[in-house]
Amino acid sequence: MAHTKRFGLSTVALTVALWSSALANNTLFSNDAIASQGLVSSLTLDSVAPGQNVNISVSGNPQATTAGQFNLTTSISNITEAFCVDLQNFIFLNSPYINKYELYTARGRVGALLNLKASFFASASGATDLNDRAAAFQIALWEIAYDHAAGNSDDLNAGIFQYNQNATIVNYANGLLSATSGQSAPYFYLRGNYGDDPAQDLVTLVPEPTSLMALAVGAVGLFVRRRRT
Repeated sequence: MAHTKRFGLSTVALTVALWSSALANNTLFSNDAIASQGLVSSLTLDSVAPGQNVNISVSGNPQATTAGQFNLTTSISNITEAFCVDLQNFIFLNSPYINKYELYTARGRVGALLNLKASFFASASGATDLNDRAAAFQIALWEIAYDHAAGNSDDLNAGIFQYNQNATIVNYANGLLSATSGQSAPYFYLRGNYGDDPAQDLVTLVPEPTSLMALAVGAVGLFVRRRRT
């Protein structure tokens, strides 16, 4: 998720409650992941900005969190920002995650949404609008991760994931969902290594081909969908 327990950007823990009935991010991973590219040796969440506090609901459970862009420092220089697709687990601000993340190539609607991020953010009319857009982008991503991945229609008022707090954010999110309907593109899935202390799953853009060569892990099979059994 991009999730936080109620957030001031100084909040120590960003995300949250273990909702065993809402494991849709696992469905998203199974649907979209192509191949592992290896471990990311270190990852730190530096900030969440732009973005803002929101009140959401997952499987009927209300939650206050922050929706916005995750700004990262990682062992892979090209990966400096991400968004949340996991509302079950958490990530701590300013805490290094050592060998806790595995990078996967993936392809799906999430990739199509991530491809809209630069132009969507660049169209902001000011700081307030940028924060609204960042929150809307994350809201749309959660809708894809939790309802689209589960085969549900896009509807922020129904299904597993719900949000209806701010009309501007709702309108922006619905516009993004409409723009990505039926679309698919490659992206990277940062999957937290699961164990006694699971880390929150994140997603990020696939770098441009020239930048991709600088990755510390391979990109074999980036555009080749894995055969499913």
